[in-house]
Amino acid sequence: MTDGVQDGDKSRGGPSLRDDRGMTAIEFVVLTPLLFLLLMLTVQFALYLFAKQAATAAVQGGARTAREEAASKGCDSTSGSWQQDAVAAAVSRAQALGGQLVLKPTVTTGFTMDPNLNADCKISLVRVDLHSNVPSVFPGFGLTIDVHAGGPLEQPVRHP
Repeated sequence: MTDGVQDGDKSRGGPSLRDDRGMTAIEFVVLTPLLFLLLMLTVQFALYLFAKQAATAAVQGGARTAREEAASKGCDSTSGSWQQDAVAAAVSRAQALGGQLVLKPTVTTGFTMDPNLNADCKISLVRVDLHSNVPSVFPGFGLTIDVHAGGPLEQPVRHP
């Protein structure tokens, strides 16, 4: 004890047990990775939503082509050219809208036959499906998109 003041007294500027020097550095070390993780998750979510929107628009375009062309081009056979046209329309639209976000899209078509349908073509419904991967911000973290669209065939129906 010198001059009646203890060595750890705060009035003299010495260190104390409740000193908070260095806390800013610790908070920075802990919070910065969490902030970057939140930022990367936001970017990944935005990539996924944009790719899904582009794939949905592409499948709707393919389904529109299938609905328009199935009655005229491929009603008699199960492997009509309308299916190739629908796949080509969906893939080209996916590449135009999504670019590199819709990676290697797999597009398939399907249809439902209705023998009781009172029309020249017995196909009642057509369907276009797209399956694709989405680029990932995180290594080893893969997201996929599966979208479907379809509807009734556009054809005149005979009424009794």
